[in-house]
Amino acid sequence: MKKVVMLSAVTMLSLAGIAVSQAEDKASAPAAASATASASSTATASSTATASAPASAPAKKEAEKAPEDPPQVAKLVALYPNLIARIAPQGKVCFEGKECDITIAAALGAADPNKPREGKVIFEGVCHTCHTAGLLGAPKFGDKGAWGPRIAKGTATLHQHALQGFNAMPAKGGNADLLDVEVTNAVDYMVSQAK
Repeated sequence: MKKVVMLSAVTMLSLAGIAVSQAEDKASAPAAASATASASSTATASSTATASAPASAPAKKEAEKAPEDPPQVAKLVALYPNLIARIAPQGKVCFEGKECDITIAAALGAADPNKPREGKVIFEGVCHTCHTAGLLGAPKFGDKGAWGPRIAKGTATLHQHALQGFNAMPAKGGNADLLDVEVTNAVDYMVSQAK
């Protein structure tokens, strides 16, 4: 845990350093532009020609290069090769009618109060995101050691936590469209696989 906190602090400091250096670069650019503008206005004022000079073509902006990683960030990446994979985006936004390079899983669909879905279906559609990888402290699916203390609190407590949210887990796993009985079915399914 201490290493995670240290790594987080170092990463935040590195990002702050990048932001400061980019801000300094942007702040110095307008100053240089205003100095050039004042020099050209002085030259124009001292000019004795009365005819107006043809307007010069606007200066082309140089293509901005992507900023290079500072040495501190490069060192972090070298020391922790899985760092980039852990902070990679978890998804993309695709717009209807546009080609997208990802496969979108079928949604669970609308809940039917007369025919609630089984726990396995709800787990695979909603709960697996956190409980398969153990994200944000979620007990991993099938991990008896992680589920044991939770099961000891009783299924009523587990149902309440799943329905109302607990620690980092949002209510109903973040899917408010689920029926209460579907959420409890998913909890019962995960508990049955951890016994």
